[in-house]
Amino acid sequence: MPTVSELIHSSFRLIGAIAAGETLETFELNDALVSLNQMLSSWHTEGASAVARQRLAIPINSSTGTYPLPQRPVRIEAASVAIAGVDVPLQIVDSVGWEAVPEKNAMAIYVRTLFCDYGVPQATVYIAPIPRVMPALLEMWIYAVIGHFTSLTESIDLPEGYEQAIRYNFAVALLPEYPRTQVDPTLVAQAQAFKNSIVALNRANHMSSMQPSTVQAAIADATQAAVR
Repeated sequence: MPTVSELIHSSFRLIGAIAAGETLETFELNDALVSLNQMLSSWHTEGASAVARQRLAIPINSSTGTYPLPQRPVRIEAASVAIAGVDVPLQIVDSVGWEAVPEKNAMAIYVRTLFCDYGVPQATVYIAPIPRVMPALLEMWIYAVIGHFTSLTESIDLPEGYEQAIRYNFAVALLPEYPRTQVDPTLVAQAQAFKNSIVALNRANHMSSMQPSTVQAAIADATQAAVR
């Protein structure tokens, strides 16, 4: 995973402000960090919010199948429930899939299904059936909107496409302060294309949660069958 400093340096190289192997002065890096955070903040209003992969772990109990999340995800990539030492992957469904669950309040040993409503400002997940064996832990790998970078040494874990979009668009944002005559003439167009891809991806992720792959669903069914 690249650091914030490495990402900034790569954008400077794109516009020819520095050569390969050269490093920016400390004051330049600090100024660039401020500018990078300003650019990412502006993206939130354009549907191009940058996201990063994070792990959420939530203790669950047998009294409810509803759990407000401490952080709103853009997308839930994978989810599982650990019960009595057994880690059972969940089928992640959209609203149609959730409405197809016949007995949402039924109790069973193992949870099978998870739905997220992606509510604003707080998202809530729903699981079924409700586990009757305790203790249990719901674990989710999510993509969540990243806040401001706080350190140049901070590592960033971005999904495919985001790093390139940030790198190219930050390079374009730097041009007024670091004008160069030898900039690739396609740089602006490439930056916009990368950003458009992020906007389209975010729009799709907000409309529905990910459907599990055939392989993931088969693994979930086989695991639960084995532990019954």
